[in-house]
Amino acid sequence: MITVLLVHDATDIIDLTRSFLEKGGEVRVDAVSSIKQALEMLKNRNYDVIVSYYQLPEVNGIEFLPEMNGIELLRYLKSHGNTTPFILYSRSGRERLVIEDLNNASEVKFPKGIEPKSPVTELRDQIFQAVMRRKMERDVTLRTEMLSSILSLAPLWICQIRGGAIEWANASMTAGMGYPEGGLVGKNAADLFPDRETFDRASRELTLSGDEKGWGYAETMLKKMDARPVPTRLMVHALDPRDPARGQVMVCDDLSEKKRLEATVRESDIRLRELLAHASSLIMKLDPAGTITFFNTFAQAFFGYSEVEIVGKNIAGTLIASGDGTGREVSGFVSDAALNGEGHAIRINEMQLRDGRPVYVSWINKAIRDPEGHIAELVCIGHDITDHGHTDRARISTAPWKDRIIAGTDVDDQVFDAVFNLCLEIAKEGREGSRIGTAFIIGDTEKVLEKSRQLILNPFAGHRIEDRMVTNHDIKENIKELAQLDGAFVIRGDGLIEAAARYITIDTSSVGIQKGLGTRHSSVAGITQATAAVGIVVSQSGGKISIFRGGKILQEIA
Repeated sequence: MITVLLVHDATDIIDLTRSFLEKGGEVRVDAVSSIKQALEMLKNRNYDVIVSYYQLPEVNGIEFLPEMNGIELLRYLKSHGNTTPFILYSRSGRERLVIEDLNNASEVKFPKGIEPKSPVTELRDQIFQAVMRRKMERDVTLRTEMLSSILSLAPLWICQIRGGAIEWANASMTAGMGYPEGGLVGKNAADLFPDRETFDRASRELTLSGDEKGWGYAETMLKKMDARPVPTRLMVHALDPRDPARGQVMVCDDLSEKKRLEATVRESDIRLRELLAHASSLIMKLDPAGTITFFNTFAQAFFGYSEVEIVGKNIAGTLIASGDGTGREVSGFVSDAALNGEGHAIRINEMQLRDGRPVYVSWINKAIRDPEGHIAELVCIGHDITDHGHTDRARISTAPWKDRIIAGTDVDDQVFDAVFNLCLEIAKEGREGSRIGTAFIIGDTEKVLEKSRQLILNPFAGHRIEDRMVTNHDIKENIKELAQLDGAFVIRGDGLIEAAARYITIDTSSVGIQKGLGTRHSSVAGITQATAAVGIVVSQSGGKISIFRGGKILQEIA
């Protein structure tokens, strides 16, 4: 409901006016006949609108308000902070009534002898308009104050510039630039820059870099109150593109922390490169195609290539012997390195030195991915594990990593070495010109036999013990021949071959090995998960050797 204080001249029109305004039930009118009464009413309550007759009758005893009329009442209220909408009405001759508020004025003809509905209706409309205008003003003020608070609390630096001078700046910018509250207001925008050249360069960049939404961008340097430089990204937009005279809003992003972090990263990268370059490990970086992008000093000395000779070259034909020309050796190394970089096994590769001599290197790899998850580069850290004691041919030394495989099992060191070297020969030579795949289960034999069965009659049954020892070099060719059969060899920890062509019957549904490996790998992973055995699998496709323990691949040799 709208409340109205009506200060009237006690004429016959007032009663009609009051009853008309209250008839709809939306307006309640308190009527008084003097300014003194009006002031008393205003002490006790607030009104939405005050309506006063311009010239009120004199009232004795109001010495402190001599000859006050409606205009003077309005001035008195305003001087005391009362902002209630105020409407004046007065007579203009005998036939006119003038109704006037702060923003609008109207003169309505008041015909003699006719009920004055039109002027009263006009007064009612003026009251409603005044109330709506007051509500809109309050809403605009509230939104302005809220927007000002938001801008003041925003971490970005924001200011308004007109005519080259700063008219307003938020608290973040004022404090960030080192000025006291209000210290930026009135300053020339050019004074925020270290010198005129920097200001002109930023202005040109802001003008030339405008986007479709009207924002201009520039990365420049501002100057704090104490003359310290601040790296900043500026964004400027006209307040009204149709009226440039209204000025611009400028948003500044303080880049100090970003620049500091970039400098720290650059310094760390330099230190890291120095560390990698002089580390006593073979360290190289590859792109997804196998091109070498980094080769540390130790790797250069080991392989016999200088940095200029090797960086930018592909590993095929340099570090890895060229194969059949299909590039499988490169794709295999990169894909396996990527898998290893995701937490899989250490990979052992046969590499070659510059003079062609073969060597074996154990690689630990890390795949570096881009934001989309694709491999951007591979970091490979390697160690020479070649057994240089054999001059006839290069062999892999198992000493650096063997203990991690057989610790806690009943597998003897010599037995593991004998089976491992046998697997290397099978992987490299195959049988009768063809690649073959096979598997060896070593240790915890009783449990392994319980979870497997013969596919054919056991070829080793009934033979003498010395003819069944895997460490006996005389039976090496027999083992290679039997490796062509399906199934696995089961070997005791002391080297006695219990069986060949053994089919593993264990459930492998809970085995979690990498994709692309076949049932032979799954079966060996399953049996090593269910027992304390060690498993070695030679892959028929590619001749890769995978060593299992506890259901996982611990080592790979390619």
